Amino acid sequence: MSIIKKIIRPAIFVGCLSVGLPTEAAKTANCIPEGIELSANKDTLLKFSGNLKVLDLSNCDILRDLRVIGRNAFAHNHQIKKVILPAGVRVIGHGAFSYCSELVSVLMPDSVEIIDTSAFWECSSLRLSHLPSKLKRIEENAFVGCGKITVSVIPDGVESIDLRAFGYCGSLKSIKLPAGLKEIPRCAFFNCVNLRNIEIPESVSFIGTNAFYKCRNLKEIRIPGQNCVLEGNPFEYCDQLKKIYIQPTATNIEYDGILGPESIDIPTLLIDAPEK
Repeated sequence: MSIIKKIIRPAIFVGCLSVGLPTEAAKTANCIPEGIELSANKDTLLKFSGNLKVLDLSNCDILRDLRVIGRNAFAHNHQIKKVILPAGVRVIGHGAFSYCSELVSVLMPDSVEIIDTSAFWECSSLRLSHLPSKLKRIEENAFVGCGKITVSVIPDGVESIDLRAFGYCGSLKSIKLPAGLKEIPRCAFFNCVNLRNIEIPESVSFIGTNAFYKCRNLKEIRIPGQNCVLEGNPFEYCDQLKKIYIQPTATNIEYDGILGPESIDIPTLLIDAPEK
């Protein structure tokens, strides 16, 4: 006698039960994390008041039109440690992450064009090694007090770096400035005490007073352009700075300031040509 067994296939049964229910991916794609306030057209993140330590906005479909992280949106949030921004964001607004003392990581998409005034002011735990490739402007005080960032290359698309943009960034060791940059403003890298090398493009025609104030590990500066004005004393308290090299064909290198007693004799050293 043959025995016929009736087999119920659990996989098919379970599959039938799940028809019409959203997957976890779908839930994530259509939700806005708690504590987020958006503008009416959803292009600006106005405020985050949540208590999350990690905030991933990269997989939320509702945020696909987000373009701006608004003024003070995360300011004084002492819980947040990591933020992942969605593709398409173009502006990190005024003070957006200021005083986020525990913030370690912000993953910015390459679409970011502007890092606005004081955007990361006193983010003392922030670790950042590169900037968005389409970045155009770094505004005043953008990274003041970010003592752990290690950015070494500022993208070539950057057209302007404003006052004190990298002040008190004590972990910066080497900086390559973007081709096409015209000015290094006042106090741009003040108190970057471990900065050892700065690569200045030929396009720079102005270096503001105290631009490298207390960059105590700078040993030499090369100014490759044919015309450059040094306002005041860009190199005050650069104790180890011994050489400033200019091109032998330079026609107009001007220095109009008063040197402090601790400073090198810049007018004399300006005659030094670059080493081959």
